[in-house]
Amino acid sequence: MRLRISLQSVSKTLSTDTASTSSRAPFPVAVQELASFLRDGRPNITVLTGAGVSTDSAIPDYRGENGTYTLNPDYKPVFYQAFVASDEARHRYWARSFLGFPPIMTTEPNPTHYAITAMQSPPLGYVRTLITQNVDGLHQKAGAKDVIELHGTLHSVKCMTCGHEEDRSEFQQVLADLNPDWNAVVQSQTTASLYTRMNADGDVELNTPDQRRQLPGHSAEMLDYRTFQYPTCSCCGSGDYKPNVVFFGENVPVDVKERSTQAILESDGLLVIGSSLATFSAFRLVKLAKDTGIPIAMINLGRSRGDPLADLRYDESSSRLLKAVANELGLGEISGIIKRRRQTLNVVGS
Repeated sequence: MRLRISLQSVSKTLSTDTASTSSRAPFPVAVQELASFLRDGRPNITVLTGAGVSTDSAIPDYRGENGTYTLNPDYKPVFYQAFVASDEARHRYWARSFLGFPPIMTTEPNPTHYAITAMQSPPLGYVRTLITQNVDGLHQKAGAKDVIELHGTLHSVKCMTCGHEEDRSEFQQVLADLNPDWNAVVQSQTTASLYTRMNADGDVELNTPDQRRQLPGHSAEMLDYRTFQYPTCSCCGSGDYKPNVVFFGENVPVDVKERSTQAILESDGLLVIGSSLATFSAFRLVKLAKDTGIPIAMINLGRSRGDPLADLRYDESSSRLLKAVANELGLGEISGIIKRRRQTLNVVGS
């Protein structure tokens, strides 16, 4: 069975009224319950994380406060089929990624990331495997081990012809060299005026001309993504690079699917953090745990597709709750701070 990321299914799932009917446990009770859940499953807990984990690092997720899907209706993500077939789609993607990747490079892990790492660390070691839907690399930056990246990573690119891979930060410099006008504008603008929104995949939502005219100081320089240049493969000389992420409409790699499945089957508990489970690639893992009798705990602000499957369900900030749980488990002080970011940039034809 192939697992494909579908934008339509994401939107439909989270726009449907499937709110959990569970009551909100008092915070001290939630701390005690979750600590007991981890003790009972130690050392064989699997953690599954989603975009909500990185919001405290100033990387937005795809939902609003009530858990519903909230992409700008005018925003059009680049689909896999279009990226492969269309030169214009690749121009549009790499222009937006060029603007969105620098914040990803400098973003730091937050308390949730560090708490999960602490729960993996010896001598106690509650968590064995970490499966993440996120592509930002923040779990690894916080020191996490055995990370299965369900939807890939933004931190490398791969030639679609020969398979040659390059580090994304080095590729960023190649893009800057090929696009000096773009780079000059990015370097000259304050971070508060780069773009309307950065998404969880490092893509950005760019202002259209009509939106630009409504902004204060709308005489700011405009950029047309169709002028943005990207290189062919440095190895084979003809192939085009693709980020090592799973696009909407693209299948999850078979080996990743198999590894994540095995991690669930070998676990004694599944802790889901910061995910609405809208994509089937993540939801199926929770369904698998339920079907095989593995206890499930869930931390998520707002509704989740997996709410009916959870044995424990907490509508709480994961940073706040996991810091308290770590303290209850004697894991020491948890690092990381909470940040927020808002940025805009005017680009034609976004």
